[in-house]
Amino acid sequence: MKRHPLLIPLSQDHHHSLAMCARILRDPAADHRADFLGHQADLLAHFAEEERLFAPWWGKLAQTAMRQRFESDHALLRQMLAAPELDNPDWLKNFAETLRGHARFEERELFQALQEVLPEEEAT
Repeated sequence: MKRHPLLIPLSQDHHHSLAMCARILRDPAADHRADFLGHQADLLAHFAEEERLFAPWWGKLAQTAMRQRFESDHALLRQMLAAPELDNPDWLKNFAETLRGHARFEERELFQALQEVLPEEEAT
């Protein structure tokens, strides 16, 4: 299914996040400080943008569990971003797996559901 125009920039952000996760998971013991710190502010801005964009559409989604997971994931990732343990390979692995799971959830489930309720007039 073709991505709704409002979701395309968010999907592009997910691509960058997934690439960072792959780098971390390839070698969690490596120094990922620059990579993580380079993405930290972007991730926080991305979460805020999604929350702003999706707020008007939550009531139209049939599955309230999607909103709950979305909000729970964002809260957890914000906590992790606020207190990174960049010298801890286990923490880095957990962070990368959490972020990867969240991005995949949004791409495979949430965005598909949102595309069904987003109005066509916003597609331009």
